[in-house]
Amino acid sequence: NMPLELGLFLGAKKFGGDDQKNKRVMILDKQAFRYQQFMSDIAGQDIHSHDGEIGQLIIKLAGWLRRASRRRTVPGGVILAQEFERFMAALPIMLKAKQLDPEDLTYHDEINFVAEWAAQAA
Repeated sequence: NMPLELGLFLGAKKFGGDDQKNKRVMILDKQAFRYQQFMSDIAGQDIHSHDGEIGQLIIKLAGWLRRASRRRTVPGGVILAQEFERFMAALPIMLKAKQLDPEDLTYHDEINFVAEWAAQAA
């Protein structure tokens, strides 16, 4: 679905009203130029690869968010990636305490675990 959704987004950005034209997008893929195998029409977009590394994905996304939003409050990607690693290390303990298996998690559960962890880490 991602190629279709990206195509809809890019079409809306190009042909839509002012609200659509002002939207920004960052396109990430696991491998550089992999997209050419299945959606060569997006060549010319600024596509970033992260080599399947979550830390690299977070670093690139944080940098893009600072540039796109022009907000100085967006933390650096290295710090965010370290925080993510700490959360992922704590998650099995949190799951065990709630008697949940990772397969059981709903989106709502995930949000609650993040909020709980963030409150404890603050």
